[in-house]
Amino acid sequence: MKKRLLAVVLSLVVTATLLAGCGSSEGESATPETEEAGEAETETEAETEAAETAGELAESVQTEGDPEPFKIGFPWDTSSTDPTWISIYDSVKVAVEAAGGELVNVQTDLSADDLINNVSELISRDCDGILFMPASDSMLPTVDAMCAEAGVYWGTMFRTISDEEIREQIHASEWFAGGCNENDEECAANVVKTMASMGVENLCCINIAKGDTSSDLRDMGAAKGAEEAGVTILNTTYDITVTTDMTKTIESYIAAYPEMDGILLLGTYCDAALPTIEKALSDHNKAGEVIVGRIDFDSTMGEYLEAGSFHVSYGGQQQIDPLMSSVILVNKVIGTPLVEEGPCVIITPYLELTTAEESTQFNEFFLGDTTVYTKEEIRESMIKFYNQDVTKESIEELLKSFSIADVVERHS
Repeated sequence: MKKRLLAVVLSLVVTATLLAGCGSSEGESATPETEEAGEAETETEAETEAAETAGELAESVQTEGDPEPFKIGFPWDTSSTDPTWISIYDSVKVAVEAAGGELVNVQTDLSADDLINNVSELISRDCDGILFMPASDSMLPTVDAMCAEAGVYWGTMFRTISDEEIREQIHASEWFAGGCNENDEECAANVVKTMASMGVENLCCINIAKGDTSSDLRDMGAAKGAEEAGVTILNTTYDITVTTDMTKTIESYIAAYPEMDGILLLGTYCDAALPTIEKALSDHNKAGEVIVGRIDFDSTMGEYLEAGSFHVSYGGQQQIDPLMSSVILVNKVIGTPLVEEGPCVIITPYLELTTAEESTQFNEFFLGDTTVYTKEEIRESMIKFYNQDVTKESIEELLKSFSIADVVERHS
């Protein structure tokens, strides 16, 4: 793309220079020396004018039309009917299409082995970039080696790299574009402290599998928040994926810990997790008596917030993180990276939700037909090909105002 643009510019300069050389002037006769000086001056002026015209054309080429066609590979489970899962896919898709690209999806179970196979398949399908949610730090060097060999850029979403040695290796790779993650540790600490302010003293937790980067950070944050707020964490159960296991876990908590006054869902891949928890509490006459909080918004929160049996959630990252991660990768793939050297890593915010009204707005404006930023908004404020003022810093400034109220205001 850049080579073609340079060729056009050089062609214009040469053409303008030749045309200038063919021109003639009227007026008094001149000596050969004067004629040569005049011709040189005329040619210099013409070259300068041609260069300025070429520069203007180059700028217009950069801001008009679309980049060359490109494909972004995305391993994701598109068979899920969960609104949050669907919104994550839609957020990636809208960012890719905002720059004229095509999103290529493969089904995945999000395990490290399966993701590595997914990356191999997407490389074979001629993708120019690949975005995924890592299952562990240890899988990343393998992915980087595969992408480096194929000349394919790659990026991550939702996860930071905790292992210092692996992080140093990956950040030194020219093929790692970067990505977004949240401060999971800080978020977990904050939600525990919020629940403590609501009266929780003895807390049971549920989290995704141990060893997952996000899960481990949320464990650390919950422990930190509990220590600061004087809360006792009685137990944490991991890797619940089906509702029957969720029900058994809550019932076992009720039986084993009569002092339990709080349940915190730090994370889960179990569908209908919150309704399952609420039903188990209700069946044992504990609904409303036990304070319930969670990280990661879902579409079922509103009715329980209104009933007073659910109390606080931190989330919103499920939509903004994959969108921004895609923006980082797309800008890299089309030749307009947000940073000149190294990967671009952006920390996306967690939002707090505590009311039924906010839940209703979340369902409508985060899980509806329109993504949290539209294709037009992404193109204008996040794709450098269309707007040379776009930088990592400009996007970080944009994110400072990101909230449920912000999305409602822009799209209502």
